[in-house]
Amino acid sequence: VDRACRDIVEEVKKQGIYNNTMIIFTTDNGLLQGAHGLAGKWNPFEESIRVPLIIYDPRMPQEKRGTLDDSFTLSVDLAETILGAANIDPAPTMQGRDISDLYLPGKNNNQKQEPWRDEFYYEFPLREFPSSSALVRKKWKYIYWPVQDYEQLFDLENDPFELNDLRNTSDVETVLKEMRTRHAELQDEITEPNRTKPRCNKKDKFP
Repeated sequence: VDRACRDIVEEVKKQGIYNNTMIIFTTDNGLLQGAHGLAGKWNPFEESIRVPLIIYDPRMPQEKRGTLDDSFTLSVDLAETILGAANIDPAPTMQGRDISDLYLPGKNNNQKQEPWRDEFYYEFPLREFPSSSALVRKKWKYIYWPVQDYEQLFDLENDPFELNDLRNTSDVETVLKEMRTRHAELQDEITEPNRTKPRCNKKDKFP
């Protein structure tokens, strides 16, 4: 992968367009190899849903280059980011956002930008594997397994490996209720009106 990326960068430089080319590096999501007692890559735990993202953008200010940004960016943002760099308006049905808003704050004619997202909704609705959905924030993650009608709540700040399910802990009951309500709101907002809730085969079991 390193050699392939090097070859691409060298070719872009050779063609004299390096300073007019956005380069985005990311990968597929990770495979669970026994973490949480599970395998596969379709579960809403951090090992599966976090992916690397590196952006080279000639428009990026010098002070932003080589820095880390812990803002929530999603795969649905990539298309809008590419379209934005090409000065093409995204389709109104697209759900992402141009990531350059994070490093080009004055690009929209100095208009005040909307705050960046501080949460996101995750869904894996396929039948072939256990379905799940989640509401993810920097501190909290709420997971729902619809077939089992089972909830989980994790404190990501103090439990980044998601080993301690807090769903039955009394002192976070308010958090659980708020996350559950917000999860349902986003599910209704993001999914199509006539679409069914996440599904999986009844024979699938989650321990």
